[in-house]
Amino acid sequence: GASPRVLVVDDNVEGAESLAELLRLWGHRVEVAHDGPSGLAAVAEQRPEVVLLDIGLPGLDGYEVGRRLRADEANRGVTLVAVTGYGEQVHGGRLEEIGFDKLLVKPVQVPDLQQLLGGVTVGQAPPSPLA
Repeated sequence: GASPRVLVVDDNVEGAESLAELLRLWGHRVEVAHDGPSGLAAVAEQRPEVVLLDIGLPGLDGYEVGRRLRADEANRGVTLVAVTGYGEQVHGGRLEEIGFDKLLVKPVQVPDLQQLLGGVTVGQAPPSPLA
């Protein structure tokens, strides 16, 4: 099937661009944003199927960006992935409450990313939260 469109939102410019390049090599259409407001604007403009969202963004953090994305009915089918340097013990309950679908811990492992993206069907709602 078609590869999902992916948005990478991370203030670490080098890390975000490297991740985006890897995803492009895998055949995904990828956009990058480096802060929360730009990420929200990119979701509205690009309509990605997957958003890889860093939690530790300056200003408008990933929690708030996630809340705003989930509050908009237009984003119901987006697979929202928290990307963080901390594990589920730090974020787990809060991520589920906001409506994140998955959690990836930095540095993101290639097999985890491949498995995540392989489970996304273009044009279909994501599986149950944090499954």
